[in-house]
Amino acid sequence: MKRAILWVIFSLTTTAFAQMPSLEPPAEVTAMKWMVGEWTSKVHWTMEGQEMDADMTLKNEFEGQFLKQTSTMDMMGMKFTEVGYLGYDKAKKKYYMYTFTNYGPTPRIEWGTLENNKMVMISEPWDAGMGAPMTSRATLTKKSDTEVHFVLEFKNGDKWDKAAEGTFKKK
Repeated sequence: MKRAILWVIFSLTTTAFAQMPSLEPPAEVTAMKWMVGEWTSKVHWTMEGQEMDADMTLKNEFEGQFLKQTSTMDMMGMKFTEVGYLGYDKAKKKYYMYTFTNYGPTPRIEWGTLENNKMVMISEPWDAGMGAPMTSRATLTKKSDTEVHFVLEFKNGDKWDKAAEGTFKKK
């Protein structure tokens, strides 16, 4: 009897594991494997007529089916942090990223594409802690396996205003 119960438990466990989805990232996410590692940049910001530079670091690593990005930015005596998860929606044929910040009460949800060496991600309107919801567009252009150019823009009516730009270098 004990042997039969153990066999049933073993069979159920094996069946459950066989039906589990893969914990590996899909090919579209592993296409970003060159981003894995630590990166630094001095990002130049232009917002509401003010210009300033900010030191920014990124750490990218695979976590399950996602590319996890952790970033910190020191600007004007304040520390901004973000943790984002980049995945791929096969049905929509688009990348998506959910990013949680220490300055906004809701996650930023972005959708985008990767063409050649350029990834463009556009956010849904989100609460960045500054009053009205905003929409952003982030463009990453791979220059080499150790250098990527970054541009951040905010939607202003029908146009995009550049808010930040910098080149990240891999440590």
